[in-house]
Amino acid sequence: MGNYIMKRETVTDVGQRIKAVRLSLRIQQKEMSAALQMAPSYLSEIEAGKANPGPEFFLKLAYEYNVNPNYLFLGVGRMFLDQDLKIHEEEFDLVGGDIDSLEKLFWVIHHSPYFRNALLSYASRMFLENEAIIIKSIQQNNPRKEMKTE
Repeated sequence: MGNYIMKRETVTDVGQRIKAVRLSLRIQQKEMSAALQMAPSYLSEIEAGKANPGPEFFLKLAYEYNVNPNYLFLGVGRMFLDQDLKIHEEEFDLVGGDIDSLEKLFWVIHHSPYFRNALLSYASRMFLENEAIIIKSIQQNNPRKEMKTE
């Protein structure tokens, strides 16, 4: 799914919210994992805060189950978006850059390969330019795990 950095307590909180979503939908891990195209054991690790899923996971979860991204990441707002609150292209001006919420950002990432590639390019460039600082920060915040640098 991809590797990116998220604080351990954040991973745990997000995992608990994902489990709350699943329980609210009254579905088993097996059913949700099939819909999200992943192994049930990986979903179990995510819910337990032991795995750090990538952005693709959150996009699938948000779109498959109409989950509010603000709730997933921040614990803010309703768990689910109302059907009439789904983000559609006509609801905001892509050219004007009217992206003022996580829902709209997810919509743009999902529907615009150009934006997605530009975002990944920027993130890659930022990481390469700041690799030493990022690694030092990770090591300071997680002294139990040593990162290997090549």
